[in-house]
Amino acid sequence: MAASGTTITVRVMARDGKFLGDDIGGASITIRDAQTGEILAQGTTSGGSGLNGCDGVMCVSLRRGQPLPTTGASAFTAFLPLEKSRRIEVTAFGPLAARQSANTVSATQWVYPGKDVTEGVGFLLELPGLIVQIVSPPTHYSPAVLPELAIRANVAMMCGCPIDHKRTHKQKICPDLHADEQPWRPEEFEVGALVRGPNGFSLEIPLRFQEIPPADTPGQFVGVWSAPPKGIYEITVFAYQKATGNTGVDVATVIVP
Repeated sequence: MAASGTTITVRVMARDGKFLGDDIGGASITIRDAQTGEILAQGTTSGGSGLNGCDGVMCVSLRRGQPLPTTGASAFTAFLPLEKSRRIEVTAFGPLAARQSANTVSATQWVYPGKDVTEGVGFLLELPGLIVQIVSPPTHYSPAVLPELAIRANVAMMCGCPIDHKRTHKQKICPDLHADEQPWRPEEFEVGALVRGPNGFSLEIPLRFQEIPPADTPGQFVGVWSAPPKGIYEITVFAYQKATGNTGVDVATVIVP
């Protein structure tokens, strides 16, 4: 067979969310020969998270055979110089702008020289998880006086989309949504902190959604630890979306004098 090749377009989508766009750093892509491990292409997705409104992925209703809308959606496109059919493994790691929360997802597929994988969504990978970032306390925090400790975490979808109950945020994504419709309502998510410390100390603290002024920042979940005893503690914050199984975790330490 004469030397030929295959063009492949890879897109990465957050589970229950949108595409991983440049605003969240995109995702790094590696394409390998699944049998030999040879790297055939590497790069980073580039572009947006997809259209908002009724033509975007959060509002569209599809029948079998209809692809998700990809206008404005980030992608990585590579030409694979193939002389024969190969089973490839495509791996994505992201979001790159939230690396502590980043996950890896991969899938395999046969490709054949001259038969491109570009139409529709191309080669689509779905990335599970949630972005969870402990905003307060910062890790290795050691306050001088501590009657209580506020724990605050930022939680978002893996595409960076905000969790909020305000219609103004939702209207940017899907103008036809009613006030009680998705995406992405705080009550869909369970967020909590587990504090572990000396002598088997363990304490669970629920974190509740709270609007943080002055900008009413979305995705902020807050709880309070009252009268922490002296010692070094590890704080693990988790967020869980029951409907999808999406889970995210972040960890910080605090030194109580």
